Amino acid sequence: MMSGFEIIGLISGILTILETVSTLHRAVENAHGLPPALREVARRLPLVQDTLKSAEGHIKQSGANEKACAAIKPIVEGCKEKAERLRDVLQEMAPETDDSRLQRVGLAIRMLGKNRWAEELMKGMLEDAHLLAGNRAIKAATEEQVTELRRAVQELSEVSPSAPDGGRSPMFAHYGTGHQFNNAGDGTQKTNTGDGKQFVAHTMTFGQSWEGA
Repeated sequence: MMSGFEIIGLISGILTILETVSTLHRAVENAHGLPPALREVARRLPLVQDTLKSAEGHIKQSGANEKACAAIKPIVEGCKEKAERLRDVLQEMAPETDDSRLQRVGLAIRMLGKNRWAEELMKGMLEDAHLLAGNRAIKAATEEQVTELRRAVQELSEVSPSAPDGGRSPMFAHYGTGHQFNNAGDGTQKTNTGDGKQFVAHTMTFGQSWEGA
């Protein structure tokens, strides 16, 4: 069975990850091209952190029975997984030099699109925190904090997405030398990068006309 000590360990791990997320966001918050949604995500980090700290403090002080710990284990584990994903994305954005910042932001946004949008990860963590806050055995938050968590989930649902999905226009980036060819539609793309002429037609005839011969 899951013990209170194990839950405390999981929560402590999440808090450490979220501290890293906060630090990484400060490093990239002024980056050109950073989606506004990521700033909204960072603004709500303290709410999740405070709820987790309250839950951790209550378990340390009053303990929690095995049944309660087993009930919240999937919630805490899910929250940890989301926090790790968000940390990984921000680590991809953090450049070693300013010159590489834009490129790394672009790569990280594409990474987000393949997994989950940043705001969806944060929304999920807020929902996890809300479930913890509503658990009577844990008593992780006051009624006012529970209401604030619910409001934050709703507000984040209305934020513009931080990464494109399949229904939005594709993003193209080119940071090296040479040509880049992008065809995002259904038609055929024909490209000539040499010095000669390019002729494109459905039917073409070259040579002398034989009319009247």
